[in-house]
Amino acid sequence: MRKLLFLMVALVALWSGYWFVGSNAVRKGVNGWFADAAAQGLVAENTGVTVAGFPNRWDLTVEGLQLADLDAAFGWKAPFVQVFAMTWKPWHIIAAFPPEQTVFVPDDVITLTSEDLKASLRAAPSTDLPLAEVRLAGASLGLKSQQGWTLGLGEFTLGLRADPALGDAGYELGFDLAPLTPDPAFVAEVRAVVIPDLPQSDLPDTVESLWGSVYLGFSAPLDRHAGQTKPYLTRIEVNQLNAAWGKLALTAKGLIEADDQGFAAGDILVEVTNWDRLPAILVAAGVVKPEMAPTIARGMQALASQSPDLTVLALKLTLADGQMSFGPFPLGPAPRMVPPTG
Repeated sequence: MRKLLFLMVALVALWSGYWFVGSNAVRKGVNGWFADAAAQGLVAENTGVTVAGFPNRWDLTVEGLQLADLDAAFGWKAPFVQVFAMTWKPWHIIAAFPPEQTVFVPDDVITLTSEDLKASLRAAPSTDLPLAEVRLAGASLGLKSQQGWTLGLGEFTLGLRADPALGDAGYELGFDLAPLTPDPAFVAEVRAVVIPDLPQSDLPDTVESLWGSVYLGFSAPLDRHAGQTKPYLTRIEVNQLNAAWGKLALTAKGLIEADDQGFAAGDILVEVTNWDRLPAILVAAGVVKPEMAPTIARGMQALASQSPDLTVLALKLTLADGQMSFGPFPLGPAPRMVPPTG
């Protein structure tokens, strides 16, 4: 009995030591990161760093968080952020965000309000700590710009997971971002657009569906060596992309890869059902000038007439020889996927 009691006491002491050593390492690591960021000229401030959760978790809380790159005019401010990890699997962490945060971007300040907003990151338990999955989800998310526009999301998910079927550096990006509520002022602008021979916009206040699956290929795995290997995208395959806003529906599917010169090349087929709702959106968004809308609409009608279903407009986004086009419409230079050398 004494031996059993001694063994239990020894195990408790070892586990307690493990927890306290780990919590001290977490605290020092966070404080060190803030100090390094400040030394590099960034704004990196907090009002307190605590670690709790003994004996089963490391619960990190950073209060009064403010990060900013003044040169780039980007920043983030939050009253707190909490990060949790179980002591027996520290390669899986979960972050919880406050109900309100502030994001600073050039020429604007955006207030984020959310409910149950959480992020999780899971690495494979190996020495390289390769990314297994990263995920962001919430019951709701609202964006309010200082310039006046708003955007709202209901329950949503956004995630990236490693997919062995896509190779050592292959990942699947999945998302479900609806119901989505665009800025009411923008919706009102869409409804106010009048284009001859096209119906008045009947789009509802909310985008009912926006989900998809995209396969991504990188030049190197996303792991703890990423700072040295600097992975970049070499392949983008749109497996599924679906959106529905009232009677307007969109699907997309296709493959983009880096060509011999490092530019994006390939085709993505986009099909728009009830395309006659699209020109008004393009005008309200400032993509098409109002006086050009009738010409654009006639062009879409001519292209749709080539389809068995006149309500469906099928166009290819084509990237070839360093240029992009959408159907017959040129879009300019294609983006470079492979960074230039030398």
